[in-house]
Amino acid sequence: MKRFADLVSLRRWGLSSLAFLVGWVAISQDIAMGTWRTHFSYSNARIIEVTSDKIFCASENGLFSREITSGSLRRLSKIDGLSDVGVSAMRYNSDLNVLVVGYRSGYVDFIFEDKLLNISDLAKTNLEVEKTINDVEFGSSRTYLATDLGVIVVNTSTAGIAENYVQIGTGGNEVEVLEIVYRNDSLFIRTSEGIQAGSLSTNLLDFNNWSRFPATSGFVNLTLVGSDLYATFGSDLRILTSGSWLDTGADLPAGATKLFEVDGELVTYGNGVIYTFDGTVFQSTANVSASSVNDLDRITDTFIIADGELGLVDNKGDVLSPAGPISDLFSNFRIISNQLFGFHAPSPFAYDGSQQVASFSVFAEGTWQSKSIAGFTNVSDVARFNGSFYYASIGDGIYDESGETILKDIPGSSSELDTVITALGSAERLWVSSFGATNPIHTMDTEQNWMSFFLGENEFLTIDIAELGIGWLGAASGIITVLDPEENLSDLITTADGLPSSFIDIDISVEDNAWVGTSRGPALFPSASFIFSDSQGIRPSFENRTLFEDQTINAVMTDGGNRIWFGTNSGLWVFDENTSEQVAVFNEENSPLPSNSIIQLSYNGSNGEVFVLTDKGMVSFRSSSSIGSRTHSNVNIFPNPVRPEYQGLVGLTGLARNVNVKITDVNGNLVREIDANGGSASWDLTNVKGGKITTGVYLFFSSSLDGEEIYVGKIAVIR
Repeated sequence: MKRFADLVSLRRWGLSSLAFLVGWVAISQDIAMGTWRTHFSYSNARIIEVTSDKIFCASENGLFSREITSGSLRRLSKIDGLSDVGVSAMRYNSDLNVLVVGYRSGYVDFIFEDKLLNISDLAKTNLEVEKTINDVEFGSSRTYLATDLGVIVVNTSTAGIAENYVQIGTGGNEVEVLEIVYRNDSLFIRTSEGIQAGSLSTNLLDFNNWSRFPATSGFVNLTLVGSDLYATFGSDLRILTSGSWLDTGADLPAGATKLFEVDGELVTYGNGVIYTFDGTVFQSTANVSASSVNDLDRITDTFIIADGELGLVDNKGDVLSPAGPISDLFSNFRIISNQLFGFHAPSPFAYDGSQQVASFSVFAEGTWQSKSIAGFTNVSDVARFNGSFYYASIGDGIYDESGETILKDIPGSSSELDTVITALGSAERLWVSSFGATNPIHTMDTEQNWMSFFLGENEFLTIDIAELGIGWLGAASGIITVLDPEENLSDLITTADGLPSSFIDIDISVEDNAWVGTSRGPALFPSASFIFSDSQGIRPSFENRTLFEDQTINAVMTDGGNRIWFGTNSGLWVFDENTSEQVAVFNEENSPLPSNSIIQLSYNGSNGEVFVLTDKGMVSFRSSSSIGSRTHSNVNIFPNPVRPEYQGLVGLTGLARNVNVKITDVNGNLVREIDANGGSASWDLTNVKGGKITTGVYLFFSSSLDGEEIYVGKIAVIR
């Protein structure tokens, strides 16, 4: 498979480079061509582990570390070599200085100071069971993993599986192991049947060697504090004494549901208060502002809390998490003016007036922040028109940022209230989709004159504008309506016009071609501005076969080089503009994608960064493309110089659109030719024969398509 260099130079994941417990990498504003970065939310913090110098915290899909002394943050992900996202269990072993991370998928990572070891057996098994790592516990030299299949026993220093304790339930039944504790050379496990224990001096492969505690099927929170083993049954605190679970006589405080071992003490949390058990009752220890405590620990006198809404916080209310979007669940996102706006609005189909999502997420200059508009909730889309940002809302109408006004009744609309706005678009006009209204599509010109249109459909979800101002409107029914507001002319695009099936996504390329993703493959409608002359779609082909025939295309996007990106349920696929060449395929196995289920794509035309939303959060990839112009403008070569340790691509930005770039040595000998994708190009530091170049100074020559704009640049390479 032939591929472009910028799309296949993935980071090499060597174990020797993974100094997780001591390293620190700054979070930069931009990334190099051919590289990835993650955009996970850290608001839903779930698990924390504290080492001598760091706090490790796992959120729903993200994982990060925070240095205790300096406060330095480091995001950890598949980019660094981790197996997956979605941490379900995590424990730190101070004796071996190893962090063990288990995932919902069944993968397990053993992260040492200088290496990373992986267990993939459970994740890759064909058994149709839940593969979540439910809990992690350490013995003298072994690690015990609680799973729905039983207990997996691992040699801690080598991460090699030693034994599997399966079919250890009553009568040899399979049981789900939910929690596990190591005490006095014995394992205590909480299963779907209750609590049972087994001495490691016996053969625990034999279910007969496990003792079972009667009437414990409703017990939870198996917690070891010193040599005392606790659990809860409802609000009762129980303790294991002389082989029996006895009621301590202490009740959990109001609102408390979980137990934690903190510095040799039994701790719980309820209704804003942390309590410590003194052997008789729970004593109030600290008041905290957290509201959804999933885990907690203590550093000196400060409690560190994994909160399900606030992220990693301390008992003073300080947020300790890195910046990220509000949630990994997006209703929509859009890039305007080099900013990504991410929205978390309710579905218009389910909206009943009670939902109020106060904030939305914005990614700009390398960082995420939360924004809100007073009196304006459920923000669903944004457009820039006539010098102002306009925001749409599910329920609150339209907000004009420059005028600081909220519009709930569009002039001339047949609806008394136009408040459920699903989509915006902008070109020579501002386009507005008013969901469920009699006249669902509205446009406003630069003089603030409004027009409203009755189009038969009234549940439009997307608006895309062709080069000459023709609107491509995607409806919930799966039918596309095209509208010329100047002529008040509209038409439907259905399967009779070459649409393979119900529309899912639309993107109009820099060449003014409309690409449509459907539930049965993609379709191309050339010359989107002239759709009324010829509305027949084309089914693209690849290697003499219909491309993605009968496969769902969840997202489609074109970049500055007119290449087509398809988001499917089997990963992200990239083709050249004619679909004659498969440029790349990205999936969970060969890239940092957290999932093969691609939901939405968006493209930053200024730097070529492709934002990819999956069902497990968002990542982005810096392609070697951008929206080019007719002339060269502020051409930049980076990195320059290229130092010996650099293994990535050399990028060129600011080129005239789709130029050819010749690379020579200082003597004028041709080294390589590369083609720009829009206004950017990349070079993998090889010559025409594919060999690596040597130390020296190299020159770049290019001219615009009309030959009038000439660019000459140079770069130093040190090997």
